Amino acid sequence: MLLYCTIAFGQPTVDIPLIATEATVQTMSVGLDLTATNCIDVTLGEAEAPPAPPPGSFHIVFDLDPYGCPGITTWKDYRNAPSFPFTGPVQHTLIWQRSASGTAITIQYDLPNGAAMTIQDQFGGVLLNLGPFTGSGTTVIPGSYSINSAFLIMQYTDVTPVELTSFTASVSDGGVLLNWSTATELNNQGFDIERLSNSEGNWEKIGYIPGFGTTTEQKNYSYLDGNVTTGSYSYRLKQIDFDGTFEYSNEIVVEVDLTPTDYNLSQNYPNPFNPTTTIEFSIPENTKNVRLTIYNALGERVAELINGSFEPGYYKYQWDAVNLNSGFYLYELRTEKFVSVKKMMHLK
Repeated sequence: MLLYCTIAFGQPTVDIPLIATEATVQTMSVGLDLTATNCIDVTLGEAEAPPAPPPGSFHIVFDLDPYGCPGITTWKDYRNAPSFPFTGPVQHTLIWQRSASGTAITIQYDLPNGAAMTIQDQFGGVLLNLGPFTGSGTTVIPGSYSINSAFLIMQYTDVTPVELTSFTASVSDGGVLLNWSTATELNNQGFDIERLSNSEGNWEKIGYIPGFGTTTEQKNYSYLDGNVTTGSYSYRLKQIDFDGTFEYSNEIVVEVDLTPTDYNLSQNYPNPFNPTTTIEFSIPENTKNVRLTIYNALGERVAELINGSFEPGYYKYQWDAVNLNSGFYLYELRTEKFVSVKKMMHLK
């Protein structure tokens, strides 16, 4: 079974969270995307904010009116980047209503490398000029600044996002193979691979693949999840920057059916071996009287590993020949419907 999903890693491509706190808390975002416009882009998660509540309630939004979108306010304001790496300023307009005159507004920010933020009034920074800020931290619009608007200016310098261009999952006897590719990367420490078993309901980290730091070349990654059984699984990637910030990919849902379609006896491994080797076989249906037997070169039985009933599935058994001589041995899987014999070599 093969599933394929093409996704942009983290919509929008560059997402910068902002948290504004006064009497209440409002979560906001700015950023860049190759598809963004100055107005509302629903596919990027933008939505028009409702009108301000009655006086006495804190309300803060981005005003899109100055950018050709009359009467529209939003809590997420993503703008177009014609290409990456991107360098240049992007201006956003904040407007707010305080819960009471003279209260301060705290802005918490978490900026990626290559981004600097300034908050200033619309008169060239005469009355309010905060920043520029980089990294993570907080700044305060003081209560003494009585105007209800300001410019939030993002200055980008060679910003290159981690852009995931594909995410695939293929299911085989060995488990679930995940493959993904990036078009560009910025300060990419690596990827946590997370899995959700739909029967359990909890995301868990099952692996980690290091990234390539900063690059504009396409990079390809893969990870094999060999610890699965028949059932439904969801997978996602957690992309982590060197500064610890992270974002998640979209999820892929995989239906895993590891029920064998045929009886099969595989070649043992390692072969030759000393003194232990592993034998694998598959049973496609409920089967009684399954026997796995070891014979020496003379046809004499030297061990019987199993003798019983089995449900459909893949099985493996380890045989220890520490007390036996070197030489060729035969191992046989026998049921009422199937017989298979293979040769192996024990070398001391």
